[in-house]
Amino acid sequence: MTNVFDGGDVFGLMCQVEIGGGSAPAIFVAPIADLAFGQHPIARAVADYRRRRCAQARVADRA
Repeated sequence: MTNVFDGGDVFGLMCQVEIGGGSAPAIFVAPIADLAFGQHPIARAVADYRRRRCAQARVADRA
């Protein structure tokens, strides 16, 4: 993960991930809630964030 930024109400927290080395790594950008962190120490915080984002989306859909 090389960068984290705010994607606003639509996407929430976004992260940039670079895969591969060398002069031309593959660069991906995705909502942090869509990534899997397994047993990484940040996994619980991301899971909590994902639950809050889902709850916010449900409330917004009802409005």
